Amino acid sequence: MHVLLITQYFPPEIGAAATRWGDYVQILIKKGHRVTVLCEMPNYPLGTYFPGYKRQWVKQEKVSPNLTIIRSFAWANNRNSAIKKLGHYLVFMFSGLLTAFRLKNYHVLIVSSPPLFVGVIGAIISKIKSIYFFLDIRDLWPESVMALGEVRSKWVFNMGKKLESFIYKSTNGYILTVPGFKKHFTNHYPEQLNKPMINLINGVSNTFFDLAKKYDRIPGKRFAVLYSGNMGLAQGLESVIEAADILQKYPIDFKFVGSGVKQKALKTKADKLGLKNVVFLPVQKKEELIKLIKKASVCLVPLKNNPLFKNAIPSKMFEYMACGRPVIVSISGEVTEIIKKAKSGLISSPEDANSIADSILYYYNNRGKIIEQGRNGVMYVKENVRKEVLISHVMKKMQNAINKKSTL
Repeated sequence: MHVLLITQYFPPEIGAAATRWGDYVQILIKKGHRVTVLCEMPNYPLGTYFPGYKRQWVKQEKVSPNLTIIRSFAWANNRNSAIKKLGHYLVFMFSGLLTAFRLKNYHVLIVSSPPLFVGVIGAIISKIKSIYFFLDIRDLWPESVMALGEVRSKWVFNMGKKLESFIYKSTNGYILTVPGFKKHFTNHYPEQLNKPMINLINGVSNTFFDLAKKYDRIPGKRFAVLYSGNMGLAQGLESVIEAADILQKYPIDFKFVGSGVKQKALKTKADKLGLKNVVFLPVQKKEELIKLIKKASVCLVPLKNNPLFKNAIPSKMFEYMACGRPVIVSISGEVTEIIKKAKSGLISSPEDANSIADSILYYYNNRGKIIEQGRNGVMYVKENVRKEVLISHVMKKMQNAINKKSTL
């Protein structure tokens, strides 16, 4: 099958969105599928073009006979204001749409959202070219930006809902990162429930496991707590800084790895509290990040205390587990059931510094649990969330849906 994938973020960019389809694309081509990727000129998360790229309209990369990457114009900026962020999304929407018109001879279109504006490309292209269109939903927009305070205007929110409705009406089916997203359709778009809804949760690839095997699973001598990834509005990392303050008298290090719009504020908060046990590290390449995870004692998976995030299943959790590290999850909802079933971590209250500190102290005082629960996590990921198995299931379901439509 020839798949056209449209996703704003793609490697060499980093982050959950880029990693998700970066891994799945590699698996698809290994399985004999042909993939064309349409994405932005790489600049995320730092807001500057990656080495080898520049401000240009389009750049085509023929990686292999089965993989072509088409990078379209993007406004590279630090996205530290609503105008810059909106401009970042809209510029790619327009450039991507014009670029997509020239592409042909593919069997199915997959568009990954958010940002929601990427879905507009899919909605228009699928109508004009009569191609089967699956929308990959990684997060619920505009609800998430409203919950995080990025959008406060009801007018803007309502416009976002109209855009969401337009895109949903244009799809032939859905790929859901979180199975619980189906409740969103039940409550708000029940007429969409007759369309195929295929689960494709985040997981771990064989390539990641191979890298993880290269390094010792025993943590470093100094007890260390690690958070890696986006330091954004959704993570509620202020409570982690407060937990570090509570635990100052203990020989425990807190390591924040990555970047994001809240990074500066978090550093300022740590400085004001006079924390000597907190360090911020820049974005790391995957192999270097794996080394840091393996040196840590426990890893954190926090989110803000908002009902919208009850369905969240952050991809970093499975990577921590695959590296043999127990996780402290500060989320309520589906993810807590995974941790309980896997016996690979503890659940603390979202945005509750005391609860997070108590969970950290549990592992500090029970070092044997780090190895035991870390081992449990590795086993769970291997048996339940291997990306190779997950994407094969999706491709089979998509092919069945396409075949069914063609016979009608």
